[in-house]
Amino acid sequence: MNCKFTYQPHIQEVTNIRKDLIILEQEWRLPESEVSQILMIIEELFSNIVRFAFEDKPKYPVDIRLGMLDSQIEIEIIDEGIPFNPLEYQTGQIEDPASFDAGGMGLTLIRAFSSKVSYERYEGKNHLKITKTVKGR
Repeated sequence: MNCKFTYQPHIQEVTNIRKDLIILEQEWRLPESEVSQILMIIEELFSNIVRFAFEDKPKYPVDIRLGMLDSQIEIEIIDEGIPFNPLEYQTGQIEDPASFDAGGMGLTLIRAFSSKVSYERYEGKNHLKITKTVKGR
C-alpha cells in the first residue's frame, strides 16, 4: 500500500497532515501508539522544513510519501529547500529532557522511533527516507 500527499510549506498544514494520518490509521489498521510516533516524525521534519529550508527563496510544496509492506512503514519526505542532511547533524544524549536544548531533540526522537534513516540530494531536492517497524500489527 502506498500513498502520496503534497502540502504547502506552512505550519498550518500540520492540521491536514494529522487528518491524513488518521485516515491511514484506519485503512492500514495501525495501532494508535505507532501512528503517534509516525505523526511525531513527520511533524518534526515538516516543521523544520517550514522554518529552515527555504530561507528567503520561493517556497515549494513538500511531498510526503508513505508505503507499507508487512510490518514496515517507509516515510519519504521530499522538499526543494536548501540542502540539509539531518544524519550529519549531531544530537546529544537526552539525560534530562527538561534541561535539553529544543534544537535537535526532534531528530534524536526520530532516530529513536525509526529502524533506518537515509538521506539523498538529487534533482535539486532533499529526499529523506525513514523506515519504521510497526509493532502490534
